[in-house]
Parts: sequence; structure tokens; C-alpha cells
Amino acid sequence: MTLRQGVIGVLALAVGGLYLLPFTSSAATIAAEQKSLADLVQLQGIVEATNAATVSAQVSGRVERVLVEVGDKVPAGATIVTITSVDQYQALTQSESQLAAAEANLTAAQQEYDRVIRLVEQKLVPVAEQDRVQANLDSAKAQQRSAKAAVARAQEQLSYTEVKAPYGGVVSARLVEPGELVQPGTPLMSGFEPAELRIHVDLPARYAAAAQRFAWARVAGIEPSKFLIFPTADQQTGTQRLRLNLPADTGFLPGQWQTVSVKVGEHDGVVIPAAAVYRQGELTLVKLADQSWRAIRLGGRYGDNVEVVSGLDAGEVVSYGE
Repeated sequence: MTLRQGVIGVLALAVGGLYLLPFTSSAATIAAEQKSLADLVQLQGIVEATNAATVSAQVSGRVERVLVEVGDKVPAGATIVTITSVDQYQALTQSESQLAAAEANLTAAQQEYDRVIRLVEQKLVPVAEQDRVQANLDSAKAQQRSAKAAVARAQEQLSYTEVKAPYGGVVSARLVEPGELVQPGTPLMSGFEPAELRIHVDLPARYAAAAQRFAWARVAGIEPSKFLIFPTADQQTGTQRLRLNLPADTGFLPGQWQTVSVKVGEHDGVVIPAAAVYRQGELTLVKLADQSWRAIRLGGRYGDNVEVVSGLDAGEVVSYGE
């Protein structure tokens, strides 16, 4: 009796009822194939948003309204919080009054300058008068510029009482309530852009060169839109950071752990459809075309196929799908 016959005999006893399954005409057959397979490193990483921020107050005041809730989708530029604006309106009104006075003073200084210049040209007043009115005109222009800048600052401060979303996204945290007193720097709202996610993993440095050469990775089976290995290694961990930008509509959320597969090499291996693999207790089996069972040992999974590390040769036919 050959070794293979002995193995089959043992399997017949071990698998019991499974060995007696009928072989039906609906079964499919396929030959095991030898293919070039990827050597993959499995890593874990946390999904994060490329655009994520906490919006903070830029002026002092009380929160007047909170216009969005956690989970709301907010377009870029939408008002999300309003802060009382009495002080800012008063400052703007005062600066506008000062600008009006400065412009009136500039008009008067310009008229005085024009009058004196005519008199100097007619030799009716000393030339020194021209220097005096020129200095007055320059001073009036400087005051007007300063007043204009003050109005612009006051308008900017007033605009800060309507807090706007810096980009479109989803609200992840509401940090204030109406009536609360806030100061510049007080956190108001957090959010992120769900269409722009990425994941970082720490790749053992010994794999970095090969990973860079193949530039192939999958995040829970999804192909990233960008592959970047940082050019420096962490001396304490001996790893290099790998950043993978994710395509839109992955369904992932910031903070989730995901499995990342990184290609670091290739080897030849025998593959069969995963559907052709049967399990009985601790045994992993395939059914051959002659209805006998064969114990095999599996390697990795590659899409709908699995690698057979031992127990089956390329070209041997297996049956499945009964």
C-alpha cells in the first residue's frame, strides 16, 4: 500500500459522514493552479480624518445659539455657533465714527494745502508755509489710514461672532451650550471630512525597501488612493511610518481599527478556490475528482482563492459545489 493510499484510508475513518457525501452531477471541478503570489505583512492601524479640527472662539462673549448637532453634515462656510456681538458692534460704531472724523480732517487738510500752494506760487506767503501744510496733510493721511485699519479690525472681530465651518464635514463633538461665557481659544465644536480619510501603520524597517518597491497595500480589502512610506525610522521601535490615503465612500470612521496588508515579496504557490476547501474537526480537506478526500495545509487567502502549502500539486483536479 502506498503512503497516499494509507493517508486516504485514515481520512476515510477520520472524516466519517463527510466521506460518504454523494458526488452529484452539479459539482464543479477545477485544476489546482500554480501562480505567483504576494508575500503580505498584516498590520493594524487606526483610521483618521485628513481634515479634522476643533473650532475655537476668537472673541469674548456669551454663546447665543448653537446651530448644529453631533452627526450633522455641515457645508463649508455654514454658521455653526453665534456669540453675542454687543461689544463688537460698539467697537465697530466707534471706529467708523473715528474714520469719518479722520476723513473730514483729511479733506480740510487737503483744501488748506491747495490754498497755501496757490499763495506760495503767487509769492503771497513764505515758502515755509508749504512745509507746514505738507506736514499737516501727511499727518491727516496717516490718521485716515489708521482709522480705516481700525474699522477693518472691528469688522473682523464682529465677523468672529458668527463662527463658521472651515470646511464641509460631519460634526463629531459639540463642546458648548447657549449662555456659556467663552474667551478666545475656547473650543466650540469638532468635526471631520468623511470623504478624506487615511490610515497610518508602523511598518518594520526590514520590510520598508520591499514595500516601497511594490507600493501595494490593502485596507480591509480596499485599495488606497495614495501610498507613502516616511523616509525616517523610529529608533525606539525600529519601524517606519506608512501612510495610506483612502478613497471616498469606504464606510470607515475615524478611530476605527482596520487590518492593513502590505506586499513585501512574491513566491510561487498552488491555489484552489476557497469554496473547494472542507473542514472536519481539525482537518482541512479537499475532494478530488475521483471522490476521494485529501488532507491539505493552507497558506494565505488571495481573493476567492487560497494557497495550498502542502497536500496538493498543481494540475490535480478538485471537486466542489455539491
